[in-house]
Amino acid sequence: MYPILSKIGPFVIHSYGLMVALAYIVAIAISLYFAKKEDIHPETIFDLALWLIVSGIIGARFFYVIGQWDIYRANPIEILMIQNGGLVILGGFLFNLAAVYYFAKLKNINLLKLFDVIAPGAAIGIAIGRVGCFLNGCCFGLPTNMPWGINFPFGALAHSYYPHEHIHPTQLYSVLLMLLVFLLVTFVIYPRKKFDGQVFYWWLILYSIYRFAVEFFRYSPMHWLYLTPSQWVVIGLFGYGLVGLLRNKK
Repeated sequence: MYPILSKIGPFVIHSYGLMVALAYIVAIAISLYFAKKEDIHPETIFDLALWLIVSGIIGARFFYVIGQWDIYRANPIEILMIQNGGLVILGGFLFNLAAVYYFAKLKNINLLKLFDVIAPGAAIGIAIGRVGCFLNGCCFGLPTNMPWGINFPFGALAHSYYPHEHIHPTQLYSVLLMLLVFLLVTFVIYPRKKFDGQVFYWWLILYSIYRFAVEFFRYSPMHWLYLTPSQWVVIGLFGYGLVGLLRNKK
């Protein structure tokens, strides 16, 4: 709950932007490790990282702005102020999937092998990014009477919605669950990999389960047939991952 970590003269260090930057650095480092195991040149990972950073930020911001268009329509310059928070990680993830697909086609690289390489790093990257969400007070939960409920301070987005209520720390739920996903894909699934795409498909399944569950405790301005838009998206991702596993198992 520290949206601004430090001010050095005119320069402001925002916790959200710092954690997003740290997330990408850690994700790239882990992807380099697995790239070596898959005999993929490190330069390929650095090139892909640029694609993912750009597409991820554009996709995440695009989905957030669309969901909050009533706010940004009156002040469109705010669309560019991503250091203040306001990224939909699932939107960035979907744009990242498209970026990896086109990158693999352009470089003539095995797509599923490339997905396997970046999956562990993506898991830990999302966990770190959610720390930024917690510090910034965005991506917050619904009111709760549980003893670990949190009341965000004045100035946080969560406070503007629930100023006098304790809410679920859904950001921390996400941190813990994505750390678990990272441990599973890194130390359980990857060592037992039998075909390209196996790690990625399991990643999709585990991520979908986590995100679907957490959405029930998280504030969302929109619901379609009692589910949030994110839940409907991850239902599709879960199905895709499951079909991929079953198809290759046969």
